[in-house]
Amino acid sequence: MFKRSAVLGTLMLGASDRQRMRVSQSLLGVPSLLMMQVLLLVEWQLGRAGGAAVAWYIGLTLAGCVVFYVLVRHGLGERLSSEPSLSAPQMVYAMGCTAWAYALAGPLRSALLCLMPLILCFGIFALKPRSARSLSYFGITLMGAVMAWLVAVDPQGHEPLHEAANWVFVAASMAMIHVLSGRLGRMRARLNEQKAELTQALERIQLLATRDTLTGLLNRRAVQEELQNAVAHAQRHGRPLVVAMADLDHFKQINDSFGHQVGDRVLQAFARAAERELRSTDRVARWGGEEFLFMLPDTDEAQARICLDRLRVSYLHVPVAGVPRGHRLSFSAGVALCTSAAEIDAAIERADRALYSAKQAGRGRTHGLASAPAAVV
Repeated sequence: MFKRSAVLGTLMLGASDRQRMRVSQSLLGVPSLLMMQVLLLVEWQLGRAGGAAVAWYIGLTLAGCVVFYVLVRHGLGERLSSEPSLSAPQMVYAMGCTAWAYALAGPLRSALLCLMPLILCFGIFALKPRSARSLSYFGITLMGAVMAWLVAVDPQGHEPLHEAANWVFVAASMAMIHVLSGRLGRMRARLNEQKAELTQALERIQLLATRDTLTGLLNRRAVQEELQNAVAHAQRHGRPLVVAMADLDHFKQINDSFGHQVGDRVLQAFARAAERELRSTDRVARWGGEEFLFMLPDTDEAQARICLDRLRVSYLHVPVAGVPRGHRLSFSAGVALCTSAAEIDAAIERADRALYSAKQAGRGRTHGLASAPAAVV
């Protein structure tokens, strides 16, 4: 039974929560319309309303509801308006139906006065203050015009003072709701601004939590998390994954000779060169100081050496402000194959030992513990 109700609800309202909310809001006005139709049927039974007029009213108002339902239910409102729920057109239509019913209802018409302000309430959260104000003026003017027409064509059945009192009631109610709508609109705008500021703050916090502030690369914690996922993926699909440790050669001398600002630019230049040379699936992170960790999925040790040698050539020719043109920028690296999530720390340790071996062998090269060192570029 519950499953059948859920299927029926999906057919009527849509699958997504946002779509269901829009359709449900559109259908909220149907009970009020049905009450107006019942009121007119009562007037017709009492002989105070014409049958043809009531029939036209019921037919056309139901047809309008069906049209709006189809437009909102099938997402056509998104193509017709910047406001997918079509709140403003539906409110104009509802005001027209109410004014028409008021003209037909005879002595019971005063029961419809509360509907005009109620219609305006539907747009409090969906409409901008300017649109709500325009609809308020429209409703007040429309009811005033209908009441003036009724007094003109049937002054005995529609006492001017009575209609004037009705109009003042409608105008005052709609004016108060308009003021409330404006205040709520300003509150909504402030909340949206605060939400946007909060989102930006969260993005900055996320960036600070995962990125190195100097180079913009992933930081140590972030790359460790990515390594966990990448190694698990490589293990499931039987693909190799290599981790590599790189250390900028003679970086202390650069700081001592040219200053720490130049040293920072050297770190940034290496980071940009690494990002240019790596594939979209590769990752490079600042591990600490002048050390960098590379994660190279779908790559064996030989391919990792080629990648790092290509980066070495690129980095050699990167101009850095403050570094003399004849000064060679280079780095040493060590590579290690990582075969499981449990082996990540051990693989990083092997890559670090291979890096130390490359340093001992003269720098500017890549070593792997299990194989001979690559040629110096």
